[in-house]
Amino acid sequence: MRTVIAIALLAIGCTDAPVETSPVEASVDQSATVCGSGPTVKGIDVSTYQGTINWTDVKADGVVYAMIRVSDGLDSPDTKFAANWSGSRAAGVIHGAYQYFEPAQDPIAQADMLLAKMGDFKADDLPPTLDVEATGGLAPAAVAANVKKWLAHVKAAVGRDPIVYTGFYFWRDSVGGADVLPSVLFHAQYSTATCPNIAAPWTDWAFWQYTSTGRVSGITGSVDTDRWNGTQAQLLAFLGPAGACGDGTCDAGESPISCPEDCGPCATIDATGGEVDDGDACFVQGGPADFMRHVSTAGDQGDLIWTHATSDATEANYSDWNLFFATAGHYKLEVYTAAAFAQSKQAKYTIHTATTDETATIDQSAVDGWQTLGEYDFAAGGHQSVHLGDNTGEAVADNVQLVFDGVRITPTDGGGSGSDTGDASADPQHSGCNAGGGGGLGVILVLGGLFLRRRSRTT
Repeated sequence: MRTVIAIALLAIGCTDAPVETSPVEASVDQSATVCGSGPTVKGIDVSTYQGTINWTDVKADGVVYAMIRVSDGLDSPDTKFAANWSGSRAAGVIHGAYQYFEPAQDPIAQADMLLAKMGDFKADDLPPTLDVEATGGLAPAAVAANVKKWLAHVKAAVGRDPIVYTGFYFWRDSVGGADVLPSVLFHAQYSTATCPNIAAPWTDWAFWQYTSTGRVSGITGSVDTDRWNGTQAQLLAFLGPAGACGDGTCDAGESPISCPEDCGPCATIDATGGEVDDGDACFVQGGPADFMRHVSTAGDQGDLIWTHATSDATEANYSDWNLFFATAGHYKLEVYTAAAFAQSKQAKYTIHTATTDETATIDQSAVDGWQTLGEYDFAAGGHQSVHLGDNTGEAVADNVQLVFDGVRITPTDGGGSGSDTGDASADPQHSGCNAGGGGGLGVILVLGGLFLRRRSRTT
């Protein structure tokens, strides 16, 4: 590892936590800082360096998914892959295979090794991941070309775009910022910050490996620990084979997320606006189903869902209204609150756009009907949403009912962005990282290498 010490003075908007010394990389480019969408899901990635793993204990410790190493290029197959692949599945841990990429070796041969070791791509598998953190002595253009060959070969085999694991500086400087979209980003950055700095061309991260010193039951010593950027329901929706994409229809086992070429988004909001109700395909509820009460006698379109609010630190039940826009624009968001069931006085909605996360807190009991959350700028396309969790701060003993119902989206003529009612700074996860969240002049002391750690040989 090469050690570099740099001191940077710059305007930043996410100063709620310092950047830690990291063997992965130290980032200071605020333009690339992207906060998570709200809830995250815990995962790990493992190799032979974790030894024999007790996957039942791993599952019991709250690990939902695991990335499992197949090999370091062609020459170093991982001796624990088969045991980890079968053990994780038997324990009920979602798994995906990853390969440490050696760009100077034949990319197709490396891809074929991964495919052979992994076997059939199943409905409960994560798409394969390419770990891009070495150059093999090649120039950025050559690295990028071989990365794209690997990705295309694996996609042709499994019907899904693979995931790409990399870090900000490595992708920018050693891969030339290559555009490999729509592969999603598995971002590498060890930091206590809530908002990582990601590489272009990505505008969002799907997974984030934020520490190499995690501790998990069932594993002796440290383990790389990760976050999925979303709810567990969204992670489950991300799983599985795509089938034969491109014929314009959804085949058995396909979903709008797993095969967008066929199925398209769950619904499209056109330039005139639209609505997502609790019974629509774009609405996803999460958490213990027994605590989500469905009502068919009230609410927008004659139905709604409610649960009890809590003062817990983390949410248990929640809902997402997924938004897909035909055209970019400035839109007003409203939520329906039926007085007969809506009682929470501090329901906190998180509005996730293509560039920001903002919060709007309302009194659901104040209006019997539509209430405004605010006005926001949305990009064309998806990966945008409204989220509401049950941890409003109201005690369970008070039996306060929190309602999930329709969200209405209306185009407006106004300019600017952000909520006209919500207080983005009230959300500690996104404090200081939202549009208009203020920058200020900050000093970051960056200690650590600007080169990626070779995971395959150290963990």
